[in-house]
Amino acid sequence: TGISDPALLRASHIVPWSECDSDAHRLDVHNGLLLSALWDAAFDAGLVSFADDGSVLFSPALTSGARAALERCSAGKLLGLTDAHAINLRRHRQMHGYCN
Repeated sequence: TGISDPALLRASHIVPWSECDSDAHRLDVHNGLLLSALWDAAFDAGLVSFADDGSVLFSPALTSGARAALERCSAGKLLGLTDAHAINLRRHRQMHGYCN
């Protein structure tokens, strides 16, 4: 999103803490994304997810107004994703009904 103010950023778990298979998975840096508070809320609710290449996926449940607001504050694809992130993102997509 281009936001660098720490007060507006959240360390977001890809696979929620309660759904992790182990403590190691809970603390795995590849099970995390740094998102703005708005994107974190949408991601946690399953209203957005990310493809393995970092591109944004929008849920059909997201209203057009909310999608427009998210698109206005988007910097494009997530950068720096690893294969380990991709595994966790696939699980997020499955949990929230995105087609893989």
